[in-house]
Amino acid sequence: MQTILLVAHLAAVLLAALALWSTRHELGETAATRFEWSLSPLFAVVTAAVLLIVSPGKRFELWAIAIAGGFVIGLGAGTLPTAIKDFALELVRIKRTWDGTIAAGLLLLLALTRFVSTDLMGRRSGGYGVLGAAAAFLAAYLAGRVITLLFFNAPRTIHLDMVRGQSDR
Repeated sequence: MQTILLVAHLAAVLLAALALWSTRHELGETAATRFEWSLSPLFAVVTAAVLLIVSPGKRFELWAIAIAGGFVIGLGAGTLPTAIKDFALELVRIKRTWDGTIAAGLLLLLALTRFVSTDLMGRRSGGYGVLGAAAAFLAAYLAGRVITLLFFNAPRTIHLDMVRGQSDR
């Protein structure tokens, strides 16, 4: 059982690191496809699912509230960035934002906290499910943010010819 938990916690750390890495186009203000935009929420949702599955505290009501709250706040946050879209190539670029990177970074911090405290230090969890709920909140936030950005904000913007992976600078 300990080996399964160790592998699950390492997988959560790896997936959270991939979620953080996949937000690089937001900081660099580079044009990205819908698939590239959806990678960060996808990795974050899988990370949160792993952390919820291996969580010793099964608090489904707390998790449901965290998921719903994160998703609603993420839907609102997706309307804030200024998006520019290339309608022919289906590329989207936004001005530099930090909220997605911060959310993915916090998710990585939560996964590292679970790994270090449980596997390296051998500390028993309190069984409240708060860490899993926080991870679910951040993953739902990232998912809601990208959904609104791609399907509400970006289609209502101007067309600008872009090249994938390049900035306007």
